[in-house]
Amino acid sequence: MPKRSQFVGILLISLMSILATESQAQSNPRRIIYLEISADARARVGAQQQWLEMLQGVGADRVVSRTLKDGRVGIEETDMTSATVVKVTGVIAGDRLKLPGGSFSIRDKSGIRELLKRLRDDGARVAMAEKKAFGLTSEQLVALHGRLSQTVDFDTKGQKAGDVTAELVKKIGVPFVLDASARAAVNGNELVLDELKGLSMGTALAAVVRPLGLVIEPRREQGKQLEIQLKDSRQGKENWPVGWPLERVPVAVAPTLFDKIPLEIRNFPLSAVLNAIEKKSGVNFLIDYNTLARKDVDLATTKVTLVEKKVALLVAVSNALKQSKPRLSCELRMDENAKPFLWITSK
Repeated sequence: MPKRSQFVGILLISLMSILATESQAQSNPRRIIYLEISADARARVGAQQQWLEMLQGVGADRVVSRTLKDGRVGIEETDMTSATVVKVTGVIAGDRLKLPGGSFSIRDKSGIRELLKRLRDDGARVAMAEKKAFGLTSEQLVALHGRLSQTVDFDTKGQKAGDVTAELVKKIGVPFVLDASARAAVNGNELVLDELKGLSMGTALAAVVRPLGLVIEPRREQGKQLEIQLKDSRQGKENWPVGWPLERVPVAVAPTLFDKIPLEIRNFPLSAVLNAIEKKSGVNFLIDYNTLARKDVDLATTKVTLVEKKVALLVAVSNALKQSKPRLSCELRMDENAKPFLWITSK
């Protein structure tokens, strides 16, 4: 990756501004809300007229009352030349109005107004879908996962964290927003200490910003595009993790870590031991530098001894980490492409 340390602050600010401008320029399609109500046999006399009068102020473009024997609750979208018509049909049952997404009393004008606003802002497909992690629909999560599954194709070890962050943000292609603490953090002189080339961009970005005290948090406000926030980890509510739990047994995911070799290491720096085993296994090692700093653990000054006639590489790593004070541990995780890596942290 080209050196541009002197310009990282300007690059980041310019990049975020461009992405934000592009996001705002892509306005939502115009939606027309058409609300149609009917009454079932349980509705009292005059109920339709009362509901019709109340519904005039809920934000629909048109409200009509029909006399239908088989009135149904439903929603239908029709794309027109210059707008999308969202037809919402509801049924008065007893003293309540049943609509897609809820059952409302005649006093709950605000609830109906909010439902129709969601439909106007996001359309039925998004507004009615079940929300998963980060408040996103399954479809939105799949799209985001696809963006974050792109593979890091440049060297990261020894590069400025701000440089790497800017490069990843550009390649991911989702609008990013930085709070004040995030801007200050990425404009610092901290270096990326792990090689992340070959891993997915979601895992890599989460690993790069973690030592800066930051997390990445996908977010989508109603009626707006998805964006990703870089923010202080103390302010983050739900953040994208550094890797995911394995879906298969470890030996099937990273067989080279179970290769057995003889070892005779005496009083060697733990950092050197980990580097050697990482190269031997071909599996990326990612260090939880945040936690190690809080525990006052220095891998370069921690000395370990390993004397084994034949030991699996993963066991050797575990035995070496146990010699740190406080003890360290390792966990095999996978990135967004199911590529394995070893996460080293403190218990």
